[in-house]
Amino acid sequence: ITSSTMKGFVVVTAIVACFVTRAHAWVGPGRSAMLAPQTHASRHALFASTRGGIAMNEQKSQWESLPVFLRPDTNGGVLGLTVLGIAAPFIAYNGMLAIGLDEVRAGQIVLVSFVGLGTVAWTGSYVFRVATKDTTYAQQLKDYETAVLQKRLEELDESEIEALMDQVDDEKL
Repeated sequence: ITSSTMKGFVVVTAIVACFVTRAHAWVGPGRSAMLAPQTHASRHALFASTRGGIAMNEQKSQWESLPVFLRPDTNGGVLGLTVLGIAAPFIAYNGMLAIGLDEVRAGQIVLVSFVGLGTVAWTGSYVFRVATKDTTYAQQLKDYETAVLQKRLEELDESEIEALMDQVDDEKL
């Protein structure tokens, strides 16, 4: 593979990553573009209730210690990680050739490690997300249930709300 081909591949992949990142930012994490429009206050209340009260800033703090080009929650991080993911097999292959490994053997090692282990890791992460119910469908279902309960609560009058609160207090004791 020539260096111009590799550069072109990296540029195309980076452009695709930008579009994917923009679409994700527009829809939002765990959200569907098909959800009905909401006011800012109801979106904030829904977000706080479905995420256990964790604010967005607190959620992003786990990535603050990483450099910008390695943070997956930024456009620069998506681009940096994409370029790193594409360049890593080429660097590994050329490194194996530099230490005297045969081209075919080096290619096999890179193929198995990059594609094989990547596939196993991706499948494992998906199974983990399904087991912990952290999929988009599960999140949309939680958001829908919360919205339905919120709508039902808005339709109740004060006396019914007080009766429910008393019933909850009695159950706690």
